Amino acid sequence: MRLMLMLLFAFVSVSVCGQTAAPAAKKGNRETEFQMKEGSYLSFAQVNLSLGEIGFRVEVASEHKKNNARLEFRIDKPKGKIIGTLDIPYTGDSTYALKLTGNLRHAEGVHDLYLVARGGMPFSITAFGFIFNY
Repeated sequence: MRLMLMLLFAFVSVSVCGQTAAPAAKKGNRETEFQMKEGSYLSFAQVNLSLGEIGFRVEVASEHKKNNARLEFRIDKPKGKIIGTLDIPYTGDSTYALKLTGNLRHAEGVHDLYLVARGGMPFSITAFGFIFNY
């Protein structure tokens, strides 16, 4: 069953909105990153959130010490229901892996998933993945 789930997520389409340019190669240990600022979002089409307890792993980078940024996980549209949030910490020149797990509110069925940036300071998403809580 896990193989089927992995294959399902391998074919989920992803789109990026709110960026001025496509992701570019970066120096250091971040090869590709999505620059996120207030209101920009990543979207994943038709994610089945009913396949057991599901969570998300996001690798982020933030070079602003006074950072009040957060990442909202919303369903169906960028201003849809919030199923979870993550605060974005100051990471300096490296990336941190953050996990959103547990009982996600309103997370049942097939939905479009949106990762929406909030807060005054920009940050980067360097990786995103699905995790299962068994």
